[in-house]
Amino acid sequence: MTVGNWDAYWRNARSAAAHKDGGPQDEVLERFWTALFRQVLPTMDAMPDMLDIACGNGAVPRFALATSKSLEADIDLHICGLDESPAALKEMCKRHPALRGIAANALSLPFQDGVFDLVTSQFGMEYAGLDVTTEVARVLGPGGVLAAVLHRRGGGIYKECEINLRAIDDFRHSNLLFHFETLFTEVMATQQGQSGNEEQLRRTDGKFATSVAATEAIFQRWGKDVAGGTLFRVYTDIGHMYRRLDAYKPDEMLTWIDVMSKELDSYSGRMSSMLAAALDEAHFEAVLARLRELGLAIRIKDTLVFGRQTLASAWVLVAEKPGV
Repeated sequence: MTVGNWDAYWRNARSAAAHKDGGPQDEVLERFWTALFRQVLPTMDAMPDMLDIACGNGAVPRFALATSKSLEADIDLHICGLDESPAALKEMCKRHPALRGIAANALSLPFQDGVFDLVTSQFGMEYAGLDVTTEVARVLGPGGVLAAVLHRRGGGIYKECEINLRAIDDFRHSNLLFHFETLFTEVMATQQGQSGNEEQLRRTDGKFATSVAATEAIFQRWGKDVAGGTLFRVYTDIGHMYRRLDAYKPDEMLTWIDVMSKELDSYSGRMSSMLAAALDEAHFEAVLARLRELGLAIRIKDTLVFGRQTLASAWVLVAEKPGV
């Protein structure tokens, strides 16, 4: 997925994280990060520096700040969030004004060697590939800790992404947006006496009805919440507009259709990107092996299961760089 698509996603998303705020994933992740920060922050200097890679809207920094404030020790935690999306950084800084945001690629971190006491990443580091471990090890200082939650291939989130991608593909094949645009255009032309006839309009309306039926079959199979509810929202909006086609201006309607099409492309790209980035066990072990080669000691390797899911959705790793 391109940086531009990620940026568009963050601009449009209400809660643009790999999980839903307040949901079962968030609860599990908060427990993990809170326990980690409670364990490692008191062992560091009074002013530790933390880097969160692919920070998004600041989920991990939020947990870090809350934990540091709850500790009895006087800890002045300095956090830098790194992401390729300026829109994501803007949202993070809006939520947490004290944080520093930097737009950069994780494969070329714009920092000197050994400047961070703690490097974290939640559903982000894996997108950069195995070589990101070299940069992470470089910017970690002696005694520094790396903690990451990574997408797991074949897990609960992975399968959810597969379903979302399939549903979007089915939606595209239904041609709902295309037939709706064609119908609207013909209605406008007929009203203005430019072209078309009632028989042609009936045929177009019939094709549109077929697309509606195909779209409804998607919700019958996957549910209305599939793809984050985006498809059902488009379907519902079209239903409202269909009943009042003559109330909309052509430029407004065509702009809306174009925006919805691009939003679906962005969502589809995000799902494809997540599926491609997810690590199977062999790839996860390769990450651990590379970290060992770089001199880090693996302290934790585990998985996380979210909510009622039976399959682990994430890998967890915690590694430490030897002190001087």
